[in-house]
Amino acid sequence: MTKSIILSILLVVSMNLWATNKPKSDNAIPQPAKLFVELPDYCPTPDAFAIAPDGSLTLSCPNFADRTKPGVLMKITNDGKIYKLAELKGVKEGSKANPMGLAYAPDGSLYVCDPQGKNGRILRLTFKNDELQKTEVVAKGMSNPNGIRYYQGAIYVTQPKLEKFKTEKLTSGVYRFLATDRDVQVNNDSTDTNLIFISQTQNSDRQFGIDGLVFNKKGRLFVADFGDSNIYQLTLNKDGKVINQELYVDLPNTTGIDGMAIDKKGNLYLAGFSQNQILQVDKKRRTTILAQYPDNDGSNGQIDQPADLIVYGNKLVISNFDLMVQKGMINSGHSKPYTISYIDL
Repeated sequence: MTKSIILSILLVVSMNLWATNKPKSDNAIPQPAKLFVELPDYCPTPDAFAIAPDGSLTLSCPNFADRTKPGVLMKITNDGKIYKLAELKGVKEGSKANPMGLAYAPDGSLYVCDPQGKNGRILRLTFKNDELQKTEVVAKGMSNPNGIRYYQGAIYVTQPKLEKFKTEKLTSGVYRFLATDRDVQVNNDSTDTNLIFISQTQNSDRQFGIDGLVFNKKGRLFVADFGDSNIYQLTLNKDGKVINQELYVDLPNTTGIDGMAIDKKGNLYLAGFSQNQILQVDKKRRTTILAQYPDNDGSNGQIDQPADLIVYGNKLVISNFDLMVQKGMINSGHSKPYTISYIDL
C-alpha cells in the first residue's frame, strides 16, 4: 500500500470521527419553533423558568431592556393565560429587584437570583394563593448571580464573573447555600466557604463564565461556561462538595450556552444564546441542533436570543431575551413582540 493511499485513509477516518462528535445539522437549518405566548408590555425581557407547585410556569422578567419598568415575576398557565405574580423590592429604599434564575423547593417556596451589581442577592419567596407573603434574603453581596437550582436541601447558584480573582482569564463559579441559610455575606473571592467550583474562561472574545446549570437524576451537576461553551459534569459528595469534575461536552465557543434543561431520559437541552440555537446533548454526549434561526423579531415564535428553556410536559418552552448586541451574536437589536417559544418533543 502506497504512502499516499495510507494518508488518504487516515484523512477519511479522522474526518468521520470529527463528524461523529460535531453538532449535527442538515443543509436546511431546522426551524421547528412555534409561539407559546406573547408577553405584555411590562415584560420586555423574559429570562428564566420554573414549574410552580400548581403546574403553571413561573417566568422571571428582569426587564433590562427598559429600565423604567420594574422587574417582575409572571405566571403562565398551561392553557396560555398570563398573570403578573409579583414585583420585588430592591436593596435600596424605593428600588426594584431584577429577578433572573428561579428554583422551587419541595415546600413550595421560590428561590430567586436578584442581580443588583455588587449587591446581588438570593431571595426566598413564600406565596399563598399566588399572593407574596414573605421575602427572605438567603445570601447578599453577590456580584450578579444568574442561574439557580434546588437539590436535596441546598441551593446551587452560578456567578458568571468573579472579578476579585486576579487571574489572567476571567474566573467564574458555583455557590452552594443551605435552604435554611439567611443573610449569608458573600465576598466573591476565595475566602467564600460556599464557593464549591471555579473555572476560567479561555475565550478572550467572550469573557463571561459559568451560567446555566442543571442536575440529573443521579445528582450529577452539569454547568455550562458561556464564553467557552463547555459543559462540565460535577460529582458531589453528601456535603455538596465537588469530588470529581470532567469536561462533558465542548461546543464551538461561538454558541454562548445560557440556560440548561434536562428530560427524564437524561438528555440535556441548551439555549444557544449567541447563535439563536436550541441544542440537545444525549446521554452518549452526541450534540444535535434542534433549531437555529437568523436574526428575527420572534413574532411567529422564532427563536430570538434564547436565555432559558424548560421541559414542560411534551414541550420544550424557551424564553426569547432579545436584547444583547455584541460581536459574534446573531441578534441585532431589541424589538416587539416579547415572546415565549416552544418546540414539540
